[in-house]
Amino acid sequence: MLASQELYTAMLLKLRSLWPDSVFDGDLPPEGTPYPFVHLGDTQDIAEFMVKGAAFGRISITVNIWMNNPRRRGDLSLMALKTKALARSINETDNFGWCLSGCEESVIPDNTTQDPLMHGVLIFEYKYWRKKQ
Repeated sequence: MLASQELYTAMLLKLRSLWPDSVFDGDLPPEGTPYPFVHLGDTQDIAEFMVKGAAFGRISITVNIWMNNPRRRGDLSLMALKTKALARSINETDNFGWCLSGCEESVIPDNTTQDPLMHGVLIFEYKYWRKKQ
């Protein structure tokens, strides 16, 4: 399996363990979905290289959090904090070892709906290596 897919699956399962009914992947949730909700976004496999027969690389993965009450920014921040702790807990999957090497976090206003939204964006960067088979 591709490293990006293993990381995506691991992140999705962990997010759903925190918020079982509020985590979406692929398309955004349908209109009328209650806030807050989490959307597992894109991945980017930055590099894979071989060193003495071992594969290493870097992958970034994006997690989006939407909140529809600007007065509850603290709730969005708490969800982001829990998501970061969850991201740190991903150390290995079936075929790869993982090391979280950074997280870029933004909270931005979102006016794509009639209601004002806050959009938290977490971009995690992992280093990975293929475990020996």
